[in-house]
Amino acid sequence: MHWGLYQSLHYNSPVSSLNLIHRVRNPAPNASTLAPAIVMVHGWLGDENAMWAFEKALPLNAFVISMRAPVEAEGGYGWMLPGNEERSFEQGLASLREFVSRLPREYPVNADRVALMGFSQGAAMSCALALSDPHMASAVVALAGFLPDAARQWIASGRLAGKRVFIAHGIDDTAVPVEDAIRARDALALCGAGVTYREYPVGHKLSAQGMRDLKTWLADFAA
Repeated sequence: MHWGLYQSLHYNSPVSSLNLIHRVRNPAPNASTLAPAIVMVHGWLGDENAMWAFEKALPLNAFVISMRAPVEAEGGYGWMLPGNEERSFEQGLASLREFVSRLPREYPVNADRVALMGFSQGAAMSCALALSDPHMASAVVALAGFLPDAARQWIASGRLAGKRVFIAHGIDDTAVPVEDAIRARDALALCGAGVTYREYPVGHKLSAQGMRDLKTWLADFAA
């Protein structure tokens, strides 16, 4: 495997036209096919390194990439700002959309096998992108997340037909109440997605059992 840190210009790497600073892990060598891709979207005040806490769950045959959100705040980064959600949501979603849309042109990934995997605010943006532009991802992983109110405009029967979704949430989560995950589950199911929903006796994090369930689900996605 090869690790790298990339920017939209130069950073010890070939030139990339991607719009966000990012970190990648190449898949195990496979000359015959393009690799499935897992796009990891961090939460509030994270960065391109935060989502690698889930590294043990990532299948080795997948191309994995994590980016830094565009808005700097309180020593970290985010996709939308508290108190200015509507405008910053649109800007954050546009940045994520641009990044994911360009990904197959920059790296040898299968554009038909892209999973958006987000935590908390990153899960919210992953769900929103899948709803706004269903062609961009075949699967979504929402960990301790929610569906932004601004994304509900895209809820429509059959909109996510054929897509797969994994939702994991802690029943003791005080940052994002489990009721928000249930509402996201119901909305995505209404859109026709095949939803796997799991709850765990933890707070705003993924439990050990949740990590095992995530690993199993991702392995099946990348198979």
